[in-house]
Amino acid sequence: MRFTLALLASLMAGTAFADSIAVPPAQHGIFDSGQLPPAARGIMTFGAAGGVSLTARPYSALPLSVPVGTAFFCTDCAGTGQPVFFNGSAWVDASGTGAKHP
Repeated sequence: MRFTLALLASLMAGTAFADSIAVPPAQHGIFDSGQLPPAARGIMTFGAAGGVSLTARPYSALPLSVPVGTAFFCTDCAGTGQPVFFNGSAWVDASGTGAKHP
């Protein structure tokens, strides 16, 4: 019983210490109360009803130096617009085909 209490106390102390460490904004993640890093701001918006909205941009404004899997809504792709994803070297649609744009 004493060992269990000592183990529990040490785990709680470690957690309290970890929570007290300041994390710079650039290291924040997507699941920390919406505190996105400055480089990710504007990629998606969380709606009041719980939905997620991708930022809309024309193909010419899509960046080429973003992490693999980054998504935007391309306003002029496929003629009417569609979600596109960065695969590390190009923007592709959900099937993996290169995004068709004017």
